Amino acid sequence: MTLKHIIFDCDGVLVDSEPLSMRADVTLLQHHGAAITEDEAHRRFVGKTFAAMIDEIVTETGIAFPADLSERKDAMLEKMFRDELQAVSGIHDVLESLAARGIRFSVASNSPRRRVLLALEIAGIASFMEEVTTFEDVVLAKPAPDVFLRALAKADVSPAQCCVVEDSATGVTSAVNAGLTTFGFTGTHHQPEKHAETLQSLGAKTVFQRMAELPLLV
Repeated sequence: MTLKHIIFDCDGVLVDSEPLSMRADVTLLQHHGAAITEDEAHRRFVGKTFAAMIDEIVTETGIAFPADLSERKDAMLEKMFRDELQAVSGIHDVLESLAARGIRFSVASNSPRRRVLLALEIAGIASFMEEVTTFEDVVLAKPAPDVFLRALAKADVSPAQCCVVEDSATGVTSAVNAGLTTFGFTGTHHQPEKHAETLQSLGAKTVFQRMAELPLLV
């Protein structure tokens, strides 16, 4: 069946935001007494919601974080996005190429909607995306399949007419559990070869490192 729609994760796929997000997370956690490095945060929490990360840290350490910690992260990261965020290399040309083939796009993310919309705007690709679905739209965030199932319903296509591009283990698990063909992207990961093995073991159909490869893969 002909591919009609691609659902993209945002962070690490459309924009190279994971290093900024991990830096913000570690800064806030260390400020409140949680001893964690950026490497550990990246290894354990990329793709998960901020709330899920905090829940794990609280369980492990018993630290009582302030109720507005999520809002503090949002404010910190918004400034970092405006100052430093870059689009993933080649993404604009890839979207133009695929759109010329009649393929439509949307986003399914574990980040807050406001942050996703800001990222798309800064990257200059907001106009390509028909819909944005986030964990705020569903009961369960990734790795549950809910975000992708909701995005698929909005796209109004069958699973056979749609695929997903994801960069994290959490996201690939979610998309595969939603019954969607999933391509793993490793171009923003600090250990792409090792990460490729992880994504394939979780069910990614294929894994690629350069965004320019995507039009041939789909």
